[in-house]
Order: sequence, then structure tokens, then C-alpha cells
Amino acid sequence: MVGAGSGMGKAVAESLCTRGIHVFIADLDRKAAEKTAGALEDRGGRADACQVDVSKSESVMTLFEDLTARTERLDLMVHTAGILGRTTFIEDMKDDEWHRMIAVNLDGMFYCCRETVRWMKEYQSGRIILFSSVASLTPTPGALHYSTAKGGVNMLGKTLAQEVAKYNIRVNIIAPGYIETPMLDSLPGGFSEYVLKKTPLRRMGQAKEIAALVSFLATPEADFFTGQVFSPNGGFVI
Repeated sequence: MVGAGSGMGKAVAESLCTRGIHVFIADLDRKAAEKTAGALEDRGGRADACQVDVSKSESVMTLFEDLTARTERLDLMVHTAGILGRTTFIEDMKDDEWHRMIAVNLDGMFYCCRETVRWMKEYQSGRIILFSSVASLTPTPGALHYSTAKGGVNMLGKTLAQEVAKYNIRVNIIAPGYIETPMLDSLPGGFSEYVLKKTPLRRMGQAKEIAALVSFLATPEADFFTGQVFSPNGGFVI
């Protein structure tokens, strides 16, 4: 689990733990990862905390070196780490804002997928679940850098699915709509009302609903799914 210190990642970790899966929780915020892991262990689950900066390839490599020393194999990699950034239009966007968004939201996916495939290939088995966003499916003015990065995640996942199918590795992408998580608090005032008006179901999603989809994709019942983009978004994009 990459990016499971809070929000949807945390909910996914909780869901997987209840199914008896040993979860390694990697997050930039080590304290948040430790808090999540501790809470899961208190409920009888198996969880360990790790720290990683997905925007740096050397940090991701160090994480996987640590993991290989702590467990024999990797059966599932779920990548939920990401940032939103401030709302800004292209003429006011600074170079560092663009580069930071791509580094965390797209480069980080590549680095983690590369290390994951190298490991899973040894066992000719595995599942990779990447998180993009509903913003990858429809233009989001004011968040051009975010939408671009998330759109890249979709194509990364689809292409990777074709590359690694021969190793019995399945890759799928989840592009959530607007979900009630701490990340939503950083959106501009009035944005929630706009989203609700555009959403036929007239509500935000719940993190547990996204976690349920991840849990399904991790089961044998989902063996025929690969290279797919699933977007639970209440009808915001149909």
C-alpha cells in the first residue's frame, strides 16, 4: 500500500487487513503510516509501516529493498499516493508546481510499478492497482497539471497491463470521483456545491466504497480484469 497514511489509502488498507492480508503501509508521513498500522494491529490485523517519497526513484528503490528483507513475495501493490496542489490556470502556473505534480502523481507511479514488476516477475503472479482520478476522464480547468498527470496514470496502467500479462500480472486503474477525504478540504470554496450539482446521485463518495472495489479486484473473482479503468463517481462522468 503506497500512500495509505490517510484518506482512501487508509480505508483500502483497513479493508485488505480485515481479509487477512499482511499490509505494508508506505507513506511520506511516517507518523501517519505508523498510526494506521498500529490501529490495524490493535484490531488483530497484520500491518507494518514504511516511509517513502514516491517522487524520488532512490527512495522507492530503498523501500523495495526494505520490503524484500521483510517478506518473501509481493502479491498486490496498491498505489494511492498523490497530491492536489492549488487551483491555477496555465498562464499563472509556475514551473515548480508543474514539475511537483508530475513527479508525485505520475513519476511516482512509474517508479513503484517498475520495482513491483521486477519482484512479481520472479513469481509469475501478482496484481497492481493504480489510483488516478475522475479528472483523468474529463477536463478540469484550473487543474491542468493534475488532470494531465492522472490521465498519464491511466495510459501507464493500460500499457503496463499489456506488457506484463505474460507474467500473469494484472493491472487495473481506479479513477475515483469526489470522495469524502481530507484532500477535499483543500478545494476552493463552493466547489463541493458545484460537484453535487453535477453528480446525479447528489452526494460525495465514501472511502469505504472505493476500498470495496479494491478488495474485489484483489480476489480470484477478478482474474479476467486487466487494463481497465474503473470510475466510481456517482454519475459525474458517464
